[in-house]
Amino acid sequence: MIPLLWACLSLAAAPVTVRTWLDGAPSQVGGQLVVQVTAPAGLVLDLSEPEGLGLDLREEGAGRVEALGGEQVITRRYSYSGQAGSYIVEPLVVRWGDGAQQVESQPLYLDLGVEPPRQGALADIVEPPAMWAPPWLLIGAGAALVGSLGLLGYGALRREAPAAAPQAALPPDVAALRAWERARDDEALDLYGKAVAVSRVFRVYAEASLRFPAASWTTGEILAHLGQLQHLPEPNLHRAKRLLRATDRVKYAEQAPGPEFLQDLDADLRAFVAATRPNAGVEVAG
Repeated sequence: MIPLLWACLSLAAAPVTVRTWLDGAPSQVGGQLVVQVTAPAGLVLDLSEPEGLGLDLREEGAGRVEALGGEQVITRRYSYSGQAGSYIVEPLVVRWGDGAQQVESQPLYLDLGVEPPRQGALADIVEPPAMWAPPWLLIGAGAALVGSLGLLGYGALRREAPAAAPQAALPPDVAALRAWERARDDEALDLYGKAVAVSRVFRVYAEASLRFPAASWTTGEILAHLGQLQHLPEPNLHRAKRLLRATDRVKYAEQAPGPEFLQDLDADLRAFVAATRPNAGVEVAG
């Protein structure tokens, strides 16, 4: 575990930033977490409390507020403790403007008395590989050439048959649910593989239906964008968060999730698709 782990998310259009980090390497039983928010002086903020399943998090003191130029810097410290294992500190959310605007930190990963569960970068940082796309341009050019040559030989014998109408592409909602059903029922995929699949299906669907580059954005960027959609029902933001972090829920769980895990993912995906499919009334502009 890196002794000092930074997580920072700052929207280009937002005047507020929030950072969280671990102050020093965790001991066998705990350590200290620091939360720091920078915002324009006088702006009223609503800062959520840090949470981590299985962790005991307690604030130390009343925090500190400093004035730097035209900004205020709020610093809070929390002690954390827990049994040996791997934990996730969920993102902290800072809201202002009657809750209409917000930013959030990235999640923090820490290990108490154990080695990290898996070497390498976290799944939330290394995005799932993009789905393979056939080289349609080359295929189309080759098909056109073959078709032209065939017509030259066959056209002398009979009239050219009418060209068949091109097959319509599946709507994004239908394509997403069918792709997830194939992955869900694939016995060759373990639970982690199915968690990767549902996150990838969600990204591809969100990009096609809501028209933003979800397949290449980080989880934090996607959630921040969805949070700005005025007509997206709030429960769907939590569904999106669970779908995007499905791999972490498998990788860092103290014990393997039960059969209800896939049922919950299935329900989250179907509910999100139902609320955002064409003609569902969701505006893509934030």
